[in-house]
Amino acid sequence: MTVEFVCEQCEKDNLTNLLAETIVIKCSHCDHETKKTLTKSMQAGGKLDRCVLCDKIRFYVQKDFNPRLGIIIFAIGVLFSYHTYFVSLFVATLIDFILYQVLKTVTICYHCRAVYREFEEDPTHRGFDHNLALSLVEKEEKEKQVLTA
Repeated sequence: MTVEFVCEQCEKDNLTNLLAETIVIKCSHCDHETKKTLTKSMQAGGKLDRCVLCDKIRFYVQKDFNPRLGIIIFAIGVLFSYHTYFVSLFVATLIDFILYQVLKTVTICYHCRAVYREFEEDPTHRGFDHNLALSLVEKEEKEKQVLTA
């Protein structure tokens, strides 16, 4: 079980294994350390119920695939479609379908965008919801305003 995250100090990508009950999340670039405790469900290798980094409970799921690469594959199919009598579009679609079937799903925290791999998929976690993300951002901004007032 791993978590991929952006360091709050240097803002660089990191990858950490979540193997013990209490873990020290250490940035591989700036050596910033944070001590965190996994929930019982996470310790058992089960469902992800709370973000290790920000302690929030809102997650979404998506395939572990770079969307830009998917767009490039489809763009190449479109680019050659005239010369291949649209066969390249079918090939691009077939590649996309195969990748969708083969690739695993990752769980991502709405708040800090931490990417969790190798956890049991939770059926309550759905695909990205723009309305939910916007409402969470608005709620956070209101909480910041209350604290500063």
